Amino acid sequence: MNLLPKNNWLDGEELVGKLMNTFWDDRKMSVDIRDMDDHYEVKADLPGFEKSEISVNYTNEILSIDAEHTSENEVKDDGRFVRRERSSSAYHRQFVVKSIDEEKISAKFENGVLTLILPRTDYEEKKGTSITID
Repeated sequence: MNLLPKNNWLDGEELVGKLMNTFWDDRKMSVDIRDMDDHYEVKADLPGFEKSEISVNYTNEILSIDAEHTSENEVKDDGRFVRRERSSSAYHRQFVVKSIDEEKISAKFENGVLTLILPRTDYEEKKGTSITID
């Protein structure tokens, strides 16, 4: 029994943790946010979704993206189910995005990618301050 080295990945608790982390990573909506100086560009991957299944809200400096999709595939034989499959996917992501001109936010959905343009208000490049250390 002592001839085999103990591998951390064989530890039951750690293995379950790694599997669950991988599971949740696969179930997450991938989002890229780019700072374009005068606006933010947000791209969210939502393959398999329709535009009508997606909602986007910006309230109290919080950007929320929600998507929910349900499908059902059913095959019957003499009124008895031979096979019935259902699947549903739901995603929810929130981001704090400050100083946005809410009236000028735009969105488009093409080829499974949601693109949002969030124009900034009162954008000006600041010089910053040098702080003296005592």
